[in-house]
Amino acid sequence: MEVTFLGTGAAFAPDAYNASILIDRSILLDAGAPLTVHLPKVGVSLDAPRAVALSHFHADHTFGLAWLMLGRVLSNEQTPPLRVFGPVGSTSYLQQLLDLAWGEDMRRLSWDRLQLRVEELKGGDTFELEGSRATAYRMEHSSRLNCLGFVIERDGVRLGYTGDAEMSPQLEALIEASDHVISEMTYGAEAGAMHLARADIEALMRRHPKTRFILTHRSSADGEVSGALLPSDFQTLQLPLR
Repeated sequence: MEVTFLGTGAAFAPDAYNASILIDRSILLDAGAPLTVHLPKVGVSLDAPRAVALSHFHADHTFGLAWLMLGRVLSNEQTPPLRVFGPVGSTSYLQQLLDLAWGEDMRRLSWDRLQLRVEELKGGDTFELEGSRATAYRMEHSSRLNCLGFVIERDGVRLGYTGDAEMSPQLEALIEASDHVISEMTYGAEAGAMHLARADIEALMRRHPKTRFILTHRSSADGEVSGALLPSDFQTLQLPLR
């Protein structure tokens, strides 16, 4: 499995782009980074992603999707279809996002040309993600939003993705179901609300010693954790890690 990090920063990180991860050049986990710039920068066309899995509706995880959707239909009238998987409310959210970004006419154009299909998920739902089995997990992050994490089983790898999350039994279950997990670590030594800190990650690693941790959604470039990998923007990893 090939994993390319298009953005590894938390919402207001000063030295990294917002969250977006590309799996096998065809699946996006979240879409906060400026994808019309970042995909070509890693040698991937705007037409390549066929599916997007959204963890929740905060701007740093979704706003890049407005650029990707309209950008690909304007650059290629025969662009392939796109599927979006996300929490309950995803259809309405995407309509509002595109209306705000480009107006109703461009939203309709994007939706029609992409043959856009939106699948709304709840925790515990299983679904097919570009030929791979995936499971949604309900994450605790914002009381106002439905928030999800995912486990994707692909090419012999069980890859977990936490999105934004606090400590919870559901987070523990997601990690237990993964042999590699891309986990947020927004805070370093100083813990805060709605996110994980270094001490949380270290505790999770002790409880789940068989899972390899890859840490993203970081507020700064420091904060190394022994035994975990901290990728940078535009870095590509091949899983399983050796």
